This record gives sequence, C-alpha cells and structure tokens, in this order.
Amino acid sequence: MSKGKVLVVDNNAAFRMFLTNYLSVAGYLITAVDNSETAFKMLNKDNYHVALLDITMPQINVIDILNLIKEKQVQSEIITLTNNTTIKDAVKYLKLGAFGYMRRLCSLFELIACIERAMEQYNSKINVKFLKSELEKSGADSTLIGTSKAMSDLRSILGRIAPTDSNVLISGGSGSGKEVVARTIHNQSPRAEKPFVPVNCASFSAGLLESELFGYEKGAFTDAKTQKIGLAEMGNGGTLFLDEIGEIPFHLQAKLLRFLETGDIRRVGGTKNIYLNVRIICATNQPLEKLVMEKKFREDLFYRLNVLSVFVPSLRERVDDIPLLVNHFIKRHGCQKQFDKSAIDTLKAYRWPGNIRELRNVVERTCILTQDRMVSGKDLSFLKVNSKPAGETETMDGISNNFDVAGAPGFSQSLLMKDVERRLILHVLGSVNGHKANAAKILGICQKTLYLKMRTYDITSVYG
Repeated sequence: MSKGKVLVVDNNAAFRMFLTNYLSVAGYLITAVDNSETAFKMLNKDNYHVALLDITMPQINVIDILNLIKEKQVQSEIITLTNNTTIKDAVKYLKLGAFGYMRRLCSLFELIACIERAMEQYNSKINVKFLKSELEKSGADSTLIGTSKAMSDLRSILGRIAPTDSNVLISGGSGSGKEVVARTIHNQSPRAEKPFVPVNCASFSAGLLESELFGYEKGAFTDAKTQKIGLAEMGNGGTLFLDEIGEIPFHLQAKLLRFLETGDIRRVGGTKNIYLNVRIICATNQPLEKLVMEKKFREDLFYRLNVLSVFVPSLRERVDDIPLLVNHFIKRHGCQKQFDKSAIDTLKAYRWPGNIRELRNVVERTCILTQDRMVSGKDLSFLKVNSKPAGETETMDGISNNFDVAGAPGFSQSLLMKDVERRLILHVLGSVNGHKANAAKILGICQKTLYLKMRTYDITSVYG
C-alpha cells in the first residue's frame, strides 16, 4: 500500500526521472509532469496529497499558481523546489499557502522528511474537514423545542450553566435529547464560535477509543502510518461532548481523569504532553452512582464529571410539547402532512419508551407511508397505545395495580423506574423539610447513596 500520492512538477527530464524512481522506492505513488499548466489540471482533477513544484521553470509564475491553487481550494500541500530562493521569497510563498520550500540539491533524507510532514498536515486538514461535515449533519436537531413547564425549567437551568466553564453531567433516558441539551449549553457559552466535538464512547472498541479521543503518533502501532490528531485536540478552545460516558473502559478512566485535572493529553505513542483548553460535557442514560458502587466506574472521575448536573425529562413528562415537535420533524423531512386532533391525541396517549428519537422516526414513517395529506389517529394504529385507566400501571411482572407512593403527587402515570425514584426522593425530602438523614432513613438507604442519587437526578439544586 502506498504512503500517498505525490505530483512532481519539473521540466528537467533527468531530475524528474530521478525523483520519480527514488520516491516510488520510498513507497509513494508518483505522477510526473513537465509544465505548470498540466500540473494545475492534474491537481484540480485528482486528489494528490503533496505536489513538488519547481519554481525555476521558464514561463512559470509561482505566485500566480499558488493564488490559483488557493482560489480553487485545492487540498494538496505544495512544496516548492528551487536553487536560489531567498528567505524573503520563501516567507512570501509560505504566506500564499505553500507548505514549505526545499533546495533542489537538498539531501534525499531532508526531502522525504519534508514530504512526510506535509502528508501529516494534509491528513489533519482532511480529518478536520470531515469532522466539520459530520458536525453539520449531527447538528440538524440542535434546538430545544417545547413550551411545557419541564422545558421552561430546563432552559432556566441551562441559562445558568452555559456561561461557566464547569464540567456538566447530563442524565436522561435514551433518545430524550441529551446531545441537543449539550449543544444548547455550548451555543449559549463564550465558546460558541469554537468547535463542538461529540464522541459516542459506546461506538468504539476499548483500544480504538483512546486513539480516537487522544490521537496517536506515527509508528505508535502497526497501522499508524502518519500522526493523527485526536478528537479532544480538535475540540481545543471549544466543547468536548462525551456521550454514553458510562461505557468508557475502566483502564481509560484514569487517563480521562488526569486530562480533566490537568488539561494535558498525550497521544498514543507520544512522549510529550499537549495542553488543551476544552470544556467537558458528558451524558449517560444509566446511573453512574450504581456503576461506582459496582466498581465499574471510578468514584473520583464521577465527582470530577458531576460538577453540574442536568436531568433531561422524558417525552412522557412533556406531552404538551408533542404538537410542536411533530411540526418540527415534518418541516425537517420536507413533507406537507398535517396531524389532526385524533392523531395528536394518539401520540399523547402513547408511552414513548424511545422518547423524542422514537417520535422523530414515527413522524418520518408517517410522512412516507400515509397517502392523505391529513394524518389521523387511524394512520398511527401501529403504535401500541396504553389504554389503561388513569392511575393504573403495569408492575414488573405484568400485573396491573393502582400505584401511589405515600400519596406523592404525579405518580398516577406509567413511568420508568428512575422517574419514580426521582419523584419519590423529592416527595420524601419535601415531607421532612429537606432533612437528608431522616429522608435516607425513610427510604431505607444510607446518606451517601442518597447524596449520589440526588446528584444524578439534579435534586441538589432544590435541596442543596
């Protein structure tokens, strides 16, 4: 496999042949041309990593060529070759976008070293370009939508959190919009003009996550042909969003903790520390305090991440926002459908185990499969709507019981266990005027466990 594609531009046939043979043996795929006009056509047509450009050729204006390359946004890195370039000329070429300059009589070792550095810069630029493209795609749903009390309370909390640089831990059910909340914090922060870099910790293997997050040096492992900048480094100055933080391997947690404490990273295979100024926002749909007690998540890392807590309400807790969300998704998919009252009532009656992500998929499916412009409840018959009377829900073994915890308000709906637990803790704390020792005794747990649960469910903002 070649190390990369190099274009050699030189009108001296012997020198062209010499470079072609030498660089081919060194592992590069070489194309050689003898004039600047052909060279520019080749650069525009094909994806060369590096171009070696002899600026001493007759009838060549290196400034015009560099300006043209910049104007056409050619990605290739340009190394100028000359016999007599002055420092003044070299600086001028570098300002015009050339990667570097080399004397034609330089050692082959120096030439290979310069090409490899140019190759690394090319790969870094491509990585950043790809990342920006992915961020634009993933940022399609980056607006908090809803006027319910739950959303108003959430916006109020985010408004206080966003201006700070403190770490944030976002909890909530899968599909509830945790990344949207993270983006909102970033967009309202002083870092809004800097990168927002999302990383799904569950989507990488244990070995791959470290190299993706912190990068690696050339030769760090078998396939490390060039240096790679990690996602944390790409987010320098901005925000690094670590989704599914509970999935991060235990051995990597120590390295993440050090990064949080010092701001330093070290690329895989590297020997020097790199300081980054990046804000950390994490998200999880599983209780980290439980993982801490099971020795699957470091306690010191948990407290370092959980400086500020945000709990994202489930869609069932904000059913009044469903009409606004439906209209948003309809516009996003570019269809002309409308949901009548029976359709909206059907959506409000559904339990939404997949939260907003599931609603988005339901709207997309309906837009594609429903022939009529007006969508009715009949068109949503594939949803298994809970028809049980108010105040009745299913227990773990499927037996239906009336459910009421110590007379606590708001327990008449069918809820996830963590929703029930959060409301139960709030109710008990309220009944003892926030006295945590008494609350822990009533709940049958120790005070340390109560504090962990309060942090997880963002109850500390209510009862301190």
